Amino acid sequence: MYPDKISQAQALIERLKPELSENRPVYESILQFYSDSALVESQISALSELLKHKRINVYKASAQSFKECVHSLLDEHPELSTAKGMLRYYETTPNFDWRECEKAEMILGDALTQDTYGWLPDSWTVFEREAEGVSLTFIIAIASS
Repeated sequence: MYPDKISQAQALIERLKPELSENRPVYESILQFYSDSALVESQISALSELLKHKRINVYKASAQSFKECVHSLLDEHPELSTAKGMLRYYETTPNFDWRECEKAEMILGDALTQDTYGWLPDSWTVFEREAEGVSLTFIIAIASS
């Protein structure tokens, strides 16, 4: 349920990376990812993996389709291709076409350089909302230079 998953995320952040609670965009995006209205079940273990990384950022895009959101973020933020892990969520209108979401995920998978044994986490979900179009939020672990 909502309070349980959110509470787990908050406790994990407090234990593993307490300074992250001061970074409101990242902190609030993580809590949104774990809210109870997610249409794809999110595992708290994905957050444990994300918090192992030193740098975590949030990137957002809005467009008319899932694919446009993915292309927009990839075009505007080439550093996403070096991500070490990612949580992401789409927000879209009710009764959306799941196939379009899956196509966007395939485009994303093809575009990102993923090391099968070292790219963690890789988790996504979808939320329905009443607004027009689609938005996509990436919460990513960035490679430290």
